[in-house]
Amino acid sequence: MEDNHFASIGVIVLKENKILLVRHTYGAAAGKLLNPGGMIQQNELPTDAVKREILEETGIHVNPVGMLSIRCAPNGWYMVFLAEYISGEPTSDGCENSEVLFMDFDELFQRDDATDTVKTLLKIALSKKPIIPVDTGNNRLLFAANEDL
Repeated sequence: MEDNHFASIGVIVLKENKILLVRHTYGAAAGKLLNPGGMIQQNELPTDAVKREILEETGIHVNPVGMLSIRCAPNGWYMVFLAEYISGEPTSDGCENSEVLFMDFDELFQRDDATDTVKTLLKIALSKKPIIPVDTGNNRLLFAANEDL
């Protein structure tokens, strides 16, 4: 499938007291530790992109739990999801990242080589309840704060 070049996802994967991080290889964040993610492909739901991107970039299988935040700009939307770890060992894709690891929360907050964005997203993940996706049928998801729908 083809990337849509407008909507992208980021993912916060937590395992015990650790967060999944990648060391980015290009762009403004080259050499920095950040949360994995990527572009949503044409005709792909964001939750499917979460599973695909995390597996492609890190070798980890995840289950998306809900949305933590969304950044909207005229040139694109960036949706950040919380996902639960299912299985797999952190493995670099050798392209978009040079390193994949689970890092202790406290260590992340002390690191100078981690982006401010991933530190903020971890704080959100630890203090807020994600917005839960509700399947409305016809390959559509509604994200709702009320999980009793």
